[in-house]
Amino acid sequence: MLRAFRAARRGLVREGSAHRYLRYAIGEIVLVVIGILIALQINNWNEDRLDRKKEREFLDSMLIDLREDLRTIDSAVRGNRFLVDRIGDLLATLKEPLDQADRQRRVYIQSVAYTYWYLRVEFSELTMSQLKSSGSLRLIEDTEVRREMLKYEQGLAVCKYQYMEIQNYFHALETSQKQMLNMKLATQAFAHIEENYLNMLEPLESFEPLVPVGQYLIDDDPRLLAMYFTDLMFYRTALHVAVVFLEQQERMAQSLIDLIRDHYDLD
Repeated sequence: MLRAFRAARRGLVREGSAHRYLRYAIGEIVLVVIGILIALQINNWNEDRLDRKKEREFLDSMLIDLREDLRTIDSAVRGNRFLVDRIGDLLATLKEPLDQADRQRRVYIQSVAYTYWYLRVEFSELTMSQLKSSGSLRLIEDTEVRREMLKYEQGLAVCKYQYMEIQNYFHALETSQKQMLNMKLATQAFAHIEENYLNMLEPLESFEPLVPVGQYLIDDDPRLLAMYFTDLMFYRTALHVAVVFLEQQERMAQSLIDLIRDHYDLD
């Protein structure tokens, strides 16, 4: 009986040791799991901190792009609106008979000065290009800001398309202009504009001394005049439409600037 008691006692001791070992092992596993979870949490926190830092850097850069766009768009809007109005004056002059030299000269100078070219906008797209090419657009956490950035980019695409339309109508106008007007007399006026393209926004009187007296029309065929009038009208319309879209883009740029500054407390 004593032997049986001793055997039972040894069994209980071994069982107790096993239980203690099991509890120790489970404790070790729990500690390891907790350590892993803490490490993952720290890593996630650190990655999130770096992402937020990158996000603000991208948005700072976006603000720089938008402010540059505002400056160049505003300049293009004012300049092209001026040209639209002056081309309107030219269309009004073309409606009158061109049987007098002074009227022919006025049409000629107006054509040389105000249909030489138009004001383009080189949009600042570096930040959006970097965000999209690197897949970093996801870093912009604010859904509204991200959506408005994409809308702004779509607006830029529309403006670029409008400029392509202007160019098409410009080349058509250039062809009919060369058929009707003696462009040899425009050498000094063109040189003046090429010195600084903003010179085409000067008053008409600035071009008077730059155009010598001569034969202004190569051909006064009414059909050529009608073609020139039509091409000029389409060109003016395309320029006007582009101005409308540029004005819309200008409002979008300012709105996006305000949104980013408000949601991210950036200057």
